[in-house]
Amino acid sequence: MNDFQEKYNVFESALEIPEPWYVFHHELAKEEKTLHIYIEYRKGAEFSCPNCEAPGCKVHDTQDQDRTWRHLDFWQYKTTLHARMPRVKCESCGKIRTVIIDWARPGAGFSTLFEHHVLSLMVEMPVLAVARKVGEHDTRLWRVFKYYVDKEVEKIDVSNLKSVAMDETSRSKGHKYVTLFVDTDTRKVIFVTEGKGSDVLQEFCLFLDSKGVSRSQIKDFCSDMSPAFISGIEEN
Repeated sequence: MNDFQEKYNVFESALEIPEPWYVFHHELAKEEKTLHIYIEYRKGAEFSCPNCEAPGCKVHDTQDQDRTWRHLDFWQYKTTLHARMPRVKCESCGKIRTVIIDWARPGAGFSTLFEHHVLSLMVEMPVLAVARKVGEHDTRLWRVFKYYVDKEVEKIDVSNLKSVAMDETSRSKGHKYVTLFVDTDTRKVIFVTEGKGSDVLQEFCLFLDSKGVSRSQIKDFCSDMSPAFISGIEEN
């Protein structure tokens, strides 16, 4: 038993797998250049309720017998994590729900460490280049990008916004533009939207509405002499 546990300690440490989960098997598919790591929960394990977070919920059943996640490569091998996903029945709220794991966010096909890795690469190169580098389809990586960008946008605080500057920039060939809005007091970008017409001001107002900020508190608005921008500012 000690030899068995020692064999998989390196994987558990590298993957940062918490109790009651443990690594119980691995397969190296050399022709596929893929390392498969299998994770299991211990017999008698208890989990927190995914619905109300009540502790001590026992396993009700296991419907998803082999859920997989792409993980950071081990050596030169693409690594895939496998696990049976148990459902628990909560005595507090009465719900039966699939447990929430620590190594990946719900609904993601990648581990959290893999997502953070590709995000760090996206700072330095286009998403398509990142996709080629890690061997994934760029559509899947764009979903990761959008999830974390949306998450950060939700945190933007514009409650004290009083002065705004806006300008457009080309995003690709063919006269395709995006318009950026900046809080001139903090010098931070607070909103970005496609286009460069007067309708971008309407999109900005919808953003303010979503944040519960009255457009009347904006006292200064700075833009170039674009007729579309000027009319949009006046109308809104």
